[in-house]
Amino acid sequence: MPFARRRAEVVELEVQLTVRNLRNPVLTAFIVKDGDAGSAPSVPLPPPATYQGRVAGGGVAVFTVTDTAVEGSMLVAPDGWAFIEPLEPQLRLRGVEPGARERLLSKYNHIVYNSQDIRHSDNPDDNPETSGPPLEPQPAMPLVMSVVADGDVEPLRAYPLDSVMPFWLKQETLLNAVDWRYNCLEPDANAANAHANCGNDFDGGSNAFQARVRIDGFEVWSTGGPDASDRTELMKQSAAMTHQASPPCCGPPHTAGRSNLVHFFSGKGIDGGYASVAGVNYYGPLCSVQDQNHHCHHGVSQLIPDKDFRGSAFHQQSLVAHEIGHNTGAEEIMHADVVCWLFDEVCGTSLMESGLSGFSARSIYLYGEQAETKIGPLLAEQLEPASSNP
Repeated sequence: MPFARRRAEVVELEVQLTVRNLRNPVLTAFIVKDGDAGSAPSVPLPPPATYQGRVAGGGVAVFTVTDTAVEGSMLVAPDGWAFIEPLEPQLRLRGVEPGARERLLSKYNHIVYNSQDIRHSDNPDDNPETSGPPLEPQPAMPLVMSVVADGDVEPLRAYPLDSVMPFWLKQETLLNAVDWRYNCLEPDANAANAHANCGNDFDGGSNAFQARVRIDGFEVWSTGGPDASDRTELMKQSAAMTHQASPPCCGPPHTAGRSNLVHFFSGKGIDGGYASVAGVNYYGPLCSVQDQNHHCHHGVSQLIPDKDFRGSAFHQQSLVAHEIGHNTGAEEIMHADVVCWLFDEVCGTSLMESGLSGFSARSIYLYGEQAETKIGPLLAEQLEPASSNP
């Protein structure tokens, strides 16, 4: 795979990847919900194309790989975090007219970049030191965190079914990155280091939990559905209108399905994302309340670029992981929160640190101390143990 070192130097690195099937065994189709017609036709899914693994010589990798698209990232010391993603969706998201898109795509089909080279960095040369000794390892708790992915009308336009990255594949790709964090980066490596999917011998996380993501559904609205441009109102609509309705697009809420989380991918500029703290697996009236007692298993993330959100795979991954971090107990951090990885060779700001203009170029990939103090205990309380951990 191509790997972008800082300052735009691209080298090829060998990766050893294993299929990481995140889907519930009963998940065989995605759903396109037509709110105007009151129908929700399903379309069969192709086999999973999500992978996780190791980088030869040291590092870990998480990718979606199809015949026409590669999207994902590698973490390698001391060069940090590099991404690859298809060019076609980014051109569409930025309004490039079809003729120009076709000419560009005849020459180039992917973008490769290092997270520390993105624009709007406060200081791209920052390499902060770790603050304090590493946390003591604790035994990992194998758990399952089930998720339904949903979205408003705009993601189907931004990631249409004939794209190299249709909406359901984008949802699966981003949730694969969440699984990578919750199951690989944060948790403790087992004694035999047998997690070939994760490459845990490079783990430097908080060693507080091990939670596999299981995807229970891919959904999107073609007409109707949640339409708010305010992020808190959009989440309230999501709680009332998404997968628990029966039929899936049009009936009363909370009549079918009990996934731990619903994540709503929005194609609007909604000022980033929104999620309640510690709402994982909560089903009840507080899911529709927008005050200090608000509590919900739903979360919302913006997909498209705007003035405060650049919309790259780096930013999308970070935002989705940030909002799901809220659902699983982590709180917003309003001060500098440094985390280090790969034996303290790569340092940056934590996933929960607030920042202007979305996320900064400093590598963001761990939850920091909150993984042990907040996320781990909540997941142990709210999630079911994994029957196995292949």
